[in-house]
Amino acid sequence: MPSDKRSLTVSIEITEDGSHTLYVPELNEHYHSTHGAIQESTHIFIREGLLHRLLFQPTGGQESPELQHDLETQQQLSPEQSLQHFRAINLLEIGFGTGLNALLTLLEAEKKEINVFYQGLERFPISNETVQKLNYTALLNRFERDEAADTPMLSDQRDYNDVGLVNNTLEKKFLQLHKTPWEKAVVITPGFTLLKQQIDFSVPDTFIPDRKFDLIYYDAFAPDKQPEMWTQDIFNYLYSLSEQGAILTTYCAKGVVRRMLQTARFRVERLPGPPGKREILRASKL
Repeated sequence: MPSDKRSLTVSIEITEDGSHTLYVPELNEHYHSTHGAIQESTHIFIREGLLHRLLFQPTGGQESPELQHDLETQQQLSPEQSLQHFRAINLLEIGFGTGLNALLTLLEAEKKEINVFYQGLERFPISNETVQKLNYTALLNRFERDEAADTPMLSDQRDYNDVGLVNNTLEKKFLQLHKTPWEKAVVITPGFTLLKQQIDFSVPDTFIPDRKFDLIYYDAFAPDKQPEMWTQDIFNYLYSLSEQGAILTTYCAKGVVRRMLQTARFRVERLPGPPGKREILRASKL
């Protein structure tokens, strides 16, 4: 277990998709997959977490607690029904870390025009100096430009001023995610409110939120690095904090974690993982 101090010593490394991750020598552990930080977060937490929660409603049937990505057991909602059903999503992240999951969620909330209350718990906040060196906003803007390049342009000239303005705006939002005060809910954009709390969640009942959650990102360090963050008490408590129909996504697909989620009464699916990861887990409260 890492020593109890305000922050961990970290170094910045580049993953295979070009995006940064942080390496913690004390734990011999990375914050994100070395196969690609942005693609990992997008796959596990946005695609299989946020977007799935918007488009699918569990039926509440008596299916087996372990499923293999069986979409027939869920009711798909139309985009209109999704937005009507979710006037606001209450989202809990265990392991705020670099803020990458929060940034990607903010961008998706803007695209889908939904309201997100994002509550992030972090025991070891990273320094502002480290935050300013991370390349997520530059890469995300490049990805957006690459997608837009498929659309015919009226002119051969790129409006570099507009590109710079978009990049600057995204950078400000990312920095604001980190610079906002802890223990205070702050409106980052009209549809995205952030509440960060510095909490040791290995003692889960010290966290007493004023709401239940529709979606949980479980992104703690791996069980062999931080075993105190992967206990039956924690998953039981998360189940009690979940709304009916809520889902939890995590990169960890270890059998012991799957069984703890099932014991907590979640229905658990094993899903294909991002590059470099065979499987991930998604748990639902029916």
